[in-house]
Amino acid sequence: MSVFEMAKKYYPRLWDKSRLEALVAAGRLTEEEVREITEGEKSRPG
Repeated sequence: MSVFEMAKKYYPRLWDKSRLEALVAAGRLTEEEVREITEGEKSRPG
C-alpha cells in the first residue's frame, strides 16, 4: 500500500492535516495529493 493510499484510508480518523503536511515536507506526498485527500473528505457522509 502506498503512502497516498494509506493517507486516503486514515484521514481524518487517524491522520490529521498536520500529518499530511509532514508527509509533504518529507517528500512522500505532493500538495496535489493532499488536496485530493482533504477535498474527498468533504464529500463523505458524516
